[in-house]
Amino acid sequence: MEASIEAKSAFGFLLLKWYEKNGRRFPWREKRDPYQILIAEIMLQRTRANQVAPVYLDFLCELPTIDDLKTASLKQIRRYFAKLGLLWRAKRVKQMAEDIIQRFNGRIPSDRNQLLSIPSVGDYMADAVLAFAYGRDVAVVDSNVCRVVGRVFDLDWKKEARRKPAFREISNKLLPKGKAQKFNWAIIDLASIICFPKKPLCSKCPLGGICDFAHTWGLNSKQA
Repeated sequence: MEASIEAKSAFGFLLLKWYEKNGRRFPWREKRDPYQILIAEIMLQRTRANQVAPVYLDFLCELPTIDDLKTASLKQIRRYFAKLGLLWRAKRVKQMAEDIIQRFNGRIPSDRNQLLSIPSVGDYMADAVLAFAYGRDVAVVDSNVCRVVGRVFDLDWKKEARRKPAFREISNKLLPKGKAQKFNWAIIDLASIICFPKKPLCSKCPLGGICDFAHTWGLNSKQA
């Protein structure tokens, strides 16, 4: 796999070039505050980004800091998460805020292990905070990212692939140094716009020339 990644060193270049013209714009992509990034990632779980955007902005308008979130009532918090069909997460979000204030004096940590120790924060969310808030060279890997990487490198991207260390390792090797934010946004957007789970638009994909799936199936079949 090491040689394969080296042979496909154009991955990051092609992806970022495509992103410059086709990347989507969302309010959380303009933020660098770790609290604001954390709230965005919680809302984005299993929820469409376009649906999240207005709720996210309203939420931050009323609860702009983690201290505001801690002192807010569950009723206040539920009002926003109910709009996203995530009512059950309201209590977890409040518990998360209380934990961060109690253990980290209200500062969201920049250490991955400390982030993972916070209630409701998993691998994806921890890496998202590191990459988007703290500018670390960290790949943010979810099932959509696994689909793109899996197709390019002919790996099984199904069956909880996001939990497989290989996908995180490969994604981090592909990531251009100093461009983690745009790289992560680009691969997320590519998965949403072109690399669909079924019938991906391989002929329009910037990675088509280096993608194993496109070569063996996607570009040669109307059933891709």
